[in-house]
Amino acid sequence: MVRNYFKLAIRTLAKHRTSTAINLLGLTLGVTACVVIYTITQYELGCDAFHPDRERIFRVVGQSKFSKSDEFKPLGFAPRAVPKAMREEIAGLETVASFHNADMPVTIPNGQAGPKRFERDNPGAGTAQMVVVDPAYFGIFRYEWLAGNPQTALFAPHTVVLSENKARLYFGDLPPEALLGKEVVYMDSLRTTVTGIVRDWTEHTDFTFTDFISLATIDASPLKRSINLEEWNDVWSASQLFVKLAPGTAPAEVQTQFEAFSKRHFGPDRGTGDFVFVPGLQALSDLHFNEAYQDNYTRKAHLPTLYGLMGVAVFILLLAAFNFINLTTAQSAQRGREIGMRKVLGSRRGSLIGQFMGETLLLTAAAVGISLALAPLALAAFKSFLPDGLRFSLLRPDLLLFLGGITLTTALLAGFYPAWVMSAHRPASSLKGQYAGSGPGKGRLRKGLIVFQFTFSLVFIIGSITVGRQLQFIREKDLGFSADAVVLINTLHDDNSRVLAQKIGQLAGVERVSMQWFAPMGENYMLTRMKYKGGAAEVELDVSAKVGDEQFIPLYDLRLVAGRNYTAGDTLRELVINEAFTRALGFRQAAGAIGQLLEFNGKNYPVSGVVADFHEQSFHRTIQPAFIAHLPQMSKNLGIKLASRGKSAQDIQTTLAQIRQQWDAVYPGKKFDYTFLDDSIAKLYERERKTARLVRAATAMAIFISCMGLFGLVTFMAERRTKEIGIRKVLGASVASVVALLSVDYLKLVFAALLLAAPLAYWALCKWLENFAYHIEMQGWVFLLAGLAAMGIALLTVGGQSMRAALANPVKSLKSE
Repeated sequence: MVRNYFKLAIRTLAKHRTSTAINLLGLTLGVTACVVIYTITQYELGCDAFHPDRERIFRVVGQSKFSKSDEFKPLGFAPRAVPKAMREEIAGLETVASFHNADMPVTIPNGQAGPKRFERDNPGAGTAQMVVVDPAYFGIFRYEWLAGNPQTALFAPHTVVLSENKARLYFGDLPPEALLGKEVVYMDSLRTTVTGIVRDWTEHTDFTFTDFISLATIDASPLKRSINLEEWNDVWSASQLFVKLAPGTAPAEVQTQFEAFSKRHFGPDRGTGDFVFVPGLQALSDLHFNEAYQDNYTRKAHLPTLYGLMGVAVFILLLAAFNFINLTTAQSAQRGREIGMRKVLGSRRGSLIGQFMGETLLLTAAAVGISLALAPLALAAFKSFLPDGLRFSLLRPDLLLFLGGITLTTALLAGFYPAWVMSAHRPASSLKGQYAGSGPGKGRLRKGLIVFQFTFSLVFIIGSITVGRQLQFIREKDLGFSADAVVLINTLHDDNSRVLAQKIGQLAGVERVSMQWFAPMGENYMLTRMKYKGGAAEVELDVSAKVGDEQFIPLYDLRLVAGRNYTAGDTLRELVINEAFTRALGFRQAAGAIGQLLEFNGKNYPVSGVVADFHEQSFHRTIQPAFIAHLPQMSKNLGIKLASRGKSAQDIQTTLAQIRQQWDAVYPGKKFDYTFLDDSIAKLYERERKTARLVRAATAMAIFISCMGLFGLVTFMAERRTKEIGIRKVLGASVASVVALLSVDYLKLVFAALLLAAPLAYWALCKWLENFAYHIEMQGWVFLLAGLAAMGIALLTVGGQSMRAALANPVKSLKSE
């Protein structure tokens, strides 16, 4: 029986080649989208899901404020003195462990051959993977030890545990046991001895650490200058604290102890100043997705985007399934005699349903097979969107289970209704050529499905236009400073940086050089507290700090609206503030702030000038009060304005080569790297650019599937109405009137889809635009343009087949009568 069904399915699919090709292509696109999106979402949702006892592992985060007038804000890290106190005072904690991210060059002694040096950005030896770690870390996160004793490896100072791959990079292919006792030197002077080797995790994780330096090393080395384990009144994102709860302990039991803990250590009489920290617990499963708690080692995935991708995959698969339903039910008239004959010969309805479902299952299985070949290509095409480490593998049991589920689900979704409808044909009517669905209300389902398909497509068309407009707005809006032809160089933060600035400033292709901390706008920024006591009431607020020498303001063309730039000097003497700061201080006119004294780090400094507001963060955030000042101890990086007017691209490259030569002269053997400020700013909108590309891809796919279904449906409708068209032409109907007859009904459906899509798209896009402090407004012409585009696409799809039917010779269509 099954063999019979298989043969009949092959013959039927081969006979109806057009509908088979359309259905196969639609299902393939839908299944491919599902497989690709499943691969991405499973990778992201599976981050750090492999740890034993993961439901008991939490990061200690909290709410903090730096003054009495502040509001509490989320903080993803705790003061460095908290771990020790928490270990002693909080009940229900099985393990407490802290670690501190480090960023250090590595030297490996190599006898007479000379030391091997690994710079910070050396491929495979990224120093962001280094941590100074509490030995208890290995009691929370489990590693496979290849050499060394996990109980004692990190208890002594100047010891280090390496991952297998990092050890191989440092020392070559020596056996793990032979690596014990080897020396690794950090920062040219911090000598450590290898006491353990652990296997690298192969699963997806944010804890990509490879160098584990013992916590005891801090107090016995220069590290104690930057890592103060007794510090209560300050926090650093590099310092992290994790706990593992005791078995049977609920997180709420620990949370209830934190309020009293905070009062004990951050009360008014505890010497912590105005800083207050109230601890909290963040589940390990939340680290990868929660952007409220920032750190400097996890790569955040946007959970709403993942859910949105899942929704897109489901809808695209539904579009393909609806195409199948539409085409198959429309085709039922052609298969009426076959069904009638099979019933006369004794076939029951159940066997007919089995045959039709078999055809659907065969087609779906073929689509899944093709999708497995297309999925790696699709992932490669979107490689820039995907996290490193994501791989497509058919050997994963969860993927095989997903493929089986999607095959059966799609086959049932697409095949059951057409099978039920076609198997219901009455033999007498079918053998006379009468279509069972020719009564009142015929075709309502098909029309409804077309409306659904184009509603979905129109939402994406409107979304694509709106996202593109917002990105154009971001590109064209005045930032308040000039980023054209500005090159950024991070130095080694030593005294040679000034020498480098002087040498580069003498090059003919360089207009200006500023010693700075960072550019006016980018991913890096610093907040500090400032006080103003000159008004009716004392004003204290968080202010953004921009650090650079006297060349900073002219280099970036920041516009002075009052006063003057601060003068050159080797110490902080004056401040320049932005207009937002003057308003926060209560001045209606910018000039009123000139000469006023602002308290910074316990000292008063006069305001010498006011610059027009400029963007320092992405358009997601409003412009906040900011000041610009020269802090020599922080102004170690370089901003370089290239002479670009009248220069060719080759001239710019020549200047960059000359800058590199000056770098090599000042920092011999150190890797030279630079960034154009334009590129640095563009990174702030990486997610939006990815969103735009994904929306365009989804739009194209949705429109293509919808149009394929429309094309197939019009083809069958034209075939069914061949004799009607012939009679109309004999009676004098023009080609245009016949085309209009076949097309107008479908254009009405597209218009109905626009009426449904407009409010849905408006709501969704307004929600998306709310994420931007500065954004475009939704305008009616966008909906009109999307509707015209959809109607144009539908008309092109329908018009070709309509024209073909209208131009057919009526003699051929009527001669059988």
